[in-house]
Amino acid sequence: MALPSTELLLHNLVGLGVAMVTLMLLAQVIRAVILGASKRLLRFSAFSKITPADREAFQKRLGRTTLVTVAVLSAGFFAAALIGTYLGIRALAVVQAGITQVRGQDFATFNARLLRAAGIVISALLVDALARAFVGGVGGVLGRSARLEARRETFTAIVGRFRAAMRILVLCGAAVLVSLALDLSPRVLRGVSLLAYVLVAFYSSAFLVHVSRLLVDLLFDTSGKLAKLESPLKYLGNLTHLVGITKRAIDYFVFVGAATWVAEEFSPDTFLAQCGRIGIRVIAIFYASRVMVEVCILFINELFINKASEEAAKNLQRRKTLVPVAVGLLRYSIYFSAIIMALKEASIDPTPLLAGAGVLGVAVGLGAQAFVGDIVAGFFILFENLLLVGDLVEISSVRGKVEEIGVRITKIRDDAGVLHSIPNGEVRKVANHSKAYVNAMVDVFVPYEEDIRRIRALLMMISLKVLKELTGEDGVVEVKVQELNEGAVMLRVIARVPPGQDEDMGDELRAQILDELRAAKIGAPRMRRAVLIESGISMAAPVPKEKDEDEDSGPPKPFEPPKESD
Repeated sequence: MALPSTELLLHNLVGLGVAMVTLMLLAQVIRAVILGASKRLLRFSAFSKITPADREAFQKRLGRTTLVTVAVLSAGFFAAALIGTYLGIRALAVVQAGITQVRGQDFATFNARLLRAAGIVISALLVDALARAFVGGVGGVLGRSARLEARRETFTAIVGRFRAAMRILVLCGAAVLVSLALDLSPRVLRGVSLLAYVLVAFYSSAFLVHVSRLLVDLLFDTSGKLAKLESPLKYLGNLTHLVGITKRAIDYFVFVGAATWVAEEFSPDTFLAQCGRIGIRVIAIFYASRVMVEVCILFINELFINKASEEAAKNLQRRKTLVPVAVGLLRYSIYFSAIIMALKEASIDPTPLLAGAGVLGVAVGLGAQAFVGDIVAGFFILFENLLLVGDLVEISSVRGKVEEIGVRITKIRDDAGVLHSIPNGEVRKVANHSKAYVNAMVDVFVPYEEDIRRIRALLMMISLKVLKELTGEDGVVEVKVQELNEGAVMLRVIARVPPGQDEDMGDELRAQILDELRAAKIGAPRMRRAVLIESGISMAAPVPKEKDEDEDSGPPKPFEPPKESD
């Protein structure tokens, strides 16, 4: 008859308490033995250089090690008690069966196994000490390298990780060998082996992750020197933004690979092992797709933009407009292919998903006509060459320079620095100030007294001179009598300049015209206005009579309105 779960739990907790008390007593005994042995060793002259501070530090380190070991083993015992309770195993019964098995064995064989286990433990401690000394020496030599000057702290952390990984490897190997030497039960041996594999995999993965991160940093640190080489490595400096995703991909790859290795060792060809292998391939696919996108963008910019400096500015401007669109289509194509490959790696047929996506796309397209209209309008803008990146345009009451032309949205930055995003479907009327040429117009007001023909010739000469200085070519200039105002004649100077130079041309023209008019002593126009003052007589007031010369002048009488007649 099986014990009730509560009674079984209490039974295992009692066994856990006995095991923890025994463990603490054994730890104190071992610590006392080690301290006694160390005091006896310090009496020899070979250890005379050890100071009391070193002895105190050794005692503290030994105490911390003992405490951590007891805590870890106590946690292991507690987990074993809970698992045993869940599986219906009585801890004391297992211990009693083990003792009975040991009593039933040959005493000489049992002693030989104990001696073999003790030899394994001592050998493991010696190997650990040698490995620690070796790692410390090699780490000190490599740490003095000039290449690691900027990564000194990272390298120190890597050395510490390597020491920990070596210690775990030695101790876990010793634990497995001791289990084999003592001829423990297969269940215990499997548990010890599983724990050893997990610890080795974790610490080894942490060490490999830190090493790979250091190698990635060193590789990108040398990108400045590689840029001088005539090889594809010279473009490495343009991929520095991939450092973060490269490190994360390596972390995922190492830890998932370690977990897959442990699963393969203990449960091969199971779902957990298959998930690990699939995860590794999926990580590789997505990282390769991300790198492929960045490499394609780099080479597209290098071929179509960076090497087009000697071509016409308009051709380069057209390339800057079309390259982002091509890059966007390429990015979506690569990511879509990566998703399809990942689905195939997970043994998922993407054909039904693609068919469903097509039906869903039709349904969404019917409900998102504005979105589709923006995309269609964007293609027509690109094909008809209405806009180019860098053009000065005016669209939907927004005037500024075009920064980006996408498949759905056009981005314009105005003179105040505000970025406007305009859907391509709303681009109905475009005023492009960057096509072929623009006119710089300056209005000049001249008094009527001056010789208009002489001033027109002077303005023509000034305009041709400024245009020659700015563009280096003889341009087209017109000076017209635009308007006759009240006090001056308005002359308009029209100079044809390349796109985008009308404001500079206008500013320079105004400054030069002002200086030349002053030098020619041509005065500024004056407003002429005639002010007419009329004296009116109110019809409601009586007409005053003319006074006689002999009539005495008295005080004026107040005005009285006329009385109404009956």
